[in-house]
Amino acid sequence: MKEIINAKTFKLVYFSILVIVFFSFTFYSCKKEKANIEPDPSDNLAIDSIVATKTNIITWEEIFITAYTRGNNITLKWSANHGSMLGTDSSSVKYWACPSCTGTNTIECKASNEYGTISKTITINVSPE
Repeated sequence: MKEIINAKTFKLVYFSILVIVFFSFTFYSCKKEKANIEPDPSDNLAIDSIVATKTNIITWEEIFITAYTRGNNITLKWSANHGSMLGTDSSSVKYWACPSCTGTNTIECKASNEYGTISKTITINVSPE
């Protein structure tokens, strides 16, 4: 009788250990690791858009042009192939064009920070008065 109890006890303990090991592996293998979410590179430095109050103007008419950017510690520099601007180191500039600047003028905004330098342009059409 002692051998039967021992054999039954052994089978029960053995079966219990197998069940515990099976469920341990099952639960462990189902555990999902948290993915490291890396920021989009454009979150570090981006010019989303450049918007002008008007894109068709007459000579001497003043408009404002604004750059919408993303990132930290951004430095802006504006330039134009024709015309004049005030505030060339800010997010908005005042722009106007003289009579010799009629036609299509290109205004460029360069954004810089520790991630590099990028640029975007907008065109302004200038007509004589």
